[in-house]
Amino acid sequence: MRGAPEPFEPRFGAGVLDQLRARLRATRWPRPAPGGWEWGVDVEYLIRLCAWWAEDYDPDGLLDRLGAWPSYRWRGVHLHHVRSDGGGLPILLLHGWPGAPLEFRDLIAPLSAAGHDVVVPTLPGYGFSEAPEVPPSAIVVAELLAELMATLGYRRYVVQGGDWGAFIGARLAFSHPDRVAGYHCSTPGVLPLPPDLGERELSAAEAEFARGARRLRQGPAGVHMLIQGQAPDTLGVGLDDSPAALAAWLVPRYRLLTDCGGELERRFTNRDLCDFLTFYWATGSAASALRLYAASAADRWRLRPGERIIPPVAVADFPADIARPPREWVERLLGDLRRWTPMPRGGHFGAFEEPDLLAADLLGFAAGLSAPGADC
Repeated sequence: MRGAPEPFEPRFGAGVLDQLRARLRATRWPRPAPGGWEWGVDVEYLIRLCAWWAEDYDPDGLLDRLGAWPSYRWRGVHLHHVRSDGGGLPILLLHGWPGAPLEFRDLIAPLSAAGHDVVVPTLPGYGFSEAPEVPPSAIVVAELLAELMATLGYRRYVVQGGDWGAFIGARLAFSHPDRVAGYHCSTPGVLPLPPDLGERELSAAEAEFARGARRLRQGPAGVHMLIQGQAPDTLGVGLDDSPAALAAWLVPRYRLLTDCGGELERRFTNRDLCDFLTFYWATGSAASALRLYAASAADRWRLRPGERIIPPVAVADFPADIARPPREWVERLLGDLRRWTPMPRGGHFGAFEEPDLLAADLLGFAAGLSAPGADC
């Protein structure tokens, strides 16, 4: 097949891991302030985590975990492609920031066991995917992934995404309704604004959501959107250079965006956190990953009045997610909402936090879609 993905073995550059440990040990820490997390990151907690990262973490274990799935590169995009023996619709899983394909570590197996081929790309500029010379917007990434799925031979498929993955998946479904048999979203709060916003009065729930979304962007859980959307490289220089700085920026996001009640240990082990941190630092992709925010702000996608996302849609509504819109808000975007599932627990990283719940919902949605699988 012309332009087919080529086998790829994820590896860190020579000396990178020694440099990682040396930089962690040489970190010049600020004096902790009273109040811990009230100041952004709990410095005392971070000192302990970074000491564990330097002395006890096994980076080769991360490569082994990634190696559990067949790995390829295509036009600079790193992807995992897991084939099944069944005839179910292929499923494209899309991560976001500060996520990684590792989010799907416990989701891939049940999907594959149920007869679905699974494709998990790493977004351009993230991890083992190359950073394009011109940082791509979400619109550009969606078109690239449509081409990837066509290259793999898939005529129709299901898309599942959270965070940027939800936004990119929505754009893919909107632009290619003939290819996307169904779109499953686990973070509906990141979808584009409804096209008829302002054309009629908002419901009380919609008005409260709109007020809450504005507060969120100005608060601790949303401040990254402002900074990364305007000056990604200003921040990225420090994050690519210092693993401690990267941890100080990312760890509060994991704490604020997950269903952990402020206690990271309820959702993340030290190994989990260091897997995600190493994914960004050892590949030198912290800054290039941030550029997706600025590129997408400059190349913004909004539905016009009368436009809708046409393929069947399912929404998994996790209770601890940020900016949870009411159902009527999301219905403005869609032509065919098939499924709305209030989840009993879980947050912004639903695939990582509650893979069993998400797998059951996604498989139930996919089972109701009638379409052929692939021609390869």
